[in-house]
Amino acid sequence: MSYRQHFAIVWQRFITENFDSPAHAAHVFQVDASTAANWWTGQNAPSGWVVGRAIADPLLRDAALHLLTGQP
Repeated sequence: MSYRQHFAIVWQRFITENFDSPAHAAHVFQVDASTAANWWTGQNAPSGWVVGRAIADPLLRDAALHLLTGQP
């Protein structure tokens, strides 16, 4: 499995654990519904700006860093 494929799975876990639905994630990250739906199913991973936004958000920071780095 490539890192890109692995990251899509990691991001899917982050999205499904921290958002109620793809629509909720789309609203928070200001992306279209199909983009968020693809994250929800693990078909795609986001660009760097979305990851940066997750880390910059005080409510998402800990969860994002934990999943992305594997550290508590």
